[in-house]
Amino acid sequence: MGRRAVASGVTVGVWSGLLLLLYVVLISAVSPLEWGVGAGLALLGGGAADAVRRAEHPRLRAGRRAAAALAALPGALLRETGQLTAAVARALLRRRAPADAPFTVRLPAGADPAVAAVLLSATPGACVVDIARHTPPGAQPELTVHLLGGPAAAPSPVERALGVRRLP
Repeated sequence: MGRRAVASGVTVGVWSGLLLLLYVVLISAVSPLEWGVGAGLALLGGGAADAVRRAEHPRLRAGRRAAAALAALPGALLRETGQLTAAVARALLRRRAPADAPFTVRLPAGADPAVAAVLLSATPGACVVDIARHTPPGAQPELTVHLLGGPAAAPSPVERALGVRRLP
């Protein structure tokens, strides 16, 4: 039996037991029929609790690229904070915001788009605004990104570590 099956069994068992105990405590006289109804409903509640547990802990496929991007994050934070400060100062002096538009980037095949989106958005110079849905297995996932300085800006260390390729 796998670890996931054991975890599911423990979750269903513990929650079912707690819910049945709560049910028995809250009613005054417990007949055999009430025990059966309570046990059935407690089992349904335990199954629902296990479904919530599995939904709360999705599996991530973070590999070497994600680790390299995480290592590049502190340097990117410092550099891009300076760039953001300069961009805000320029916008204040000109009294207008720079004209930027989001664009699409492609990740290497097998990369987890959620992990890449978190790492890219963790820096002041990038914000992932959309993740392409329904990417076939083995295909290269795409993200819509808004970068400080637009697509002409130099790639950040996090982008380079993730192997991101900007699309025209």
